[in-house]
Amino acid sequence: MKIDVGRIVIAHLRTLRDAGRSRVSRFDIVMFYGFPFAAGVAAAWLRWKFGADVLNALLTAYSIFAGLLLNLLLLVYTFSTQTVHPSALAKARTMLVRELHDNIAYSILVSIVLVVICMASTAYVKMSDPPASTNRWVTATIIFLTLNFVLTLLMILKRIYELLNAELAKPEPVADYRRTNAR
Repeated sequence: MKIDVGRIVIAHLRTLRDAGRSRVSRFDIVMFYGFPFAAGVAAAWLRWKFGADVLNALLTAYSIFAGLLLNLLLLVYTFSTQTVHPSALAKARTMLVRELHDNIAYSILVSIVLVVICMASTAYVKMSDPPASTNRWVTATIIFLTLNFVLTLLMILKRIYELLNAELAKPEPVADYRRTNAR
């Protein structure tokens, strides 16, 4: 099926493991899914609801994030096509780029889902007479996905930082260094 996104979710879940281990980290699962789920349930229990203004702000933010993350995905692709000599460092770099790709694709998916939920909720809230707010379970879902999205963005930021840090730490080739300084 052309719109099956299950592989994206599974690939993202595979990145939630401790370095050097093949098992998924329980702490990461709790951090990325348990904590947002608990926050969403707490919001539903407290009967939180979003109005049209909040939904419009979220809709705008996630639309922008989806576009920016698509560009970041293309940047990671160009980064992955650079030729690297085979070594242990190259294998680690390749694995990091692959996991970064999986995390970015997952974040794009979550932002698209949030855009759809916020669009539908905004339409419902604005068409209600008298003006309404979201259902508490819709609010809980938005909170869950938002927290999951933010945590995934933080993981992406850390991985990009590590990747670029490793690239910048590489020594320059001596021949190129002399040629550029001789001018």
